[in-house]
Amino acid sequence: MNKLELRKAMIGKRKLIDEAKRKLKDKNIFNTVIDSKEYNDAENIFIYVSYNDEVDTHEIIKYSLKVGKKIFVPKVISKKLGMEIIEIKDFSELKKSNYGILEPETSNYAEPSVVELALIPGLAFDRNGGRLGYGGGFYDMYLKLLNTHTNKVGLCYDEQLVDRVPMEEFDVFIDSVITN
Repeated sequence: MNKLELRKAMIGKRKLIDEAKRKLKDKNIFNTVIDSKEYNDAENIFIYVSYNDEVDTHEIIKYSLKVGKKIFVPKVISKKLGMEIIEIKDFSELKKSNYGILEPETSNYAEPSVVELALIPGLAFDRNGGRLGYGGGFYDMYLKLLNTHTNKVGLCYDEQLVDRVPMEEFDVFIDSVITN
């Protein structure tokens, strides 16, 4: 499958996940994340704020803030300029953006070099670090700015794992994937 076909298939698969099953899967992913060595070793965590039927990150964010982790979330600047990250101290700092995604209203951008762990969304992942995003290129542009030692971890439901994600030269490979 090419990227366009794979995106369409994965969006459909994700939408078919029963709500009760989705909650259980989210809980399993939450537990795996907070029990992971990468999470426990990291003080500064970049994490997406889940939207619609993505793996829920709201609970990971709230828990992380409660236990004293520094949490950085994305804020889209523009299609051309991509996104930046902003540290939040409380989940209530997030407001719906023009895209309908929760983002911080402030513009106190943080340097990519502070990130030790990046928890990344995607529509499909493979076991070789391939990641298929939504096609905007926001994450690929930003992930290139992270230090080489930053752990880049994709979060997805097991339905989103595929044998091979078609990757192009501008696509960024991730280090690992956490599923339910």
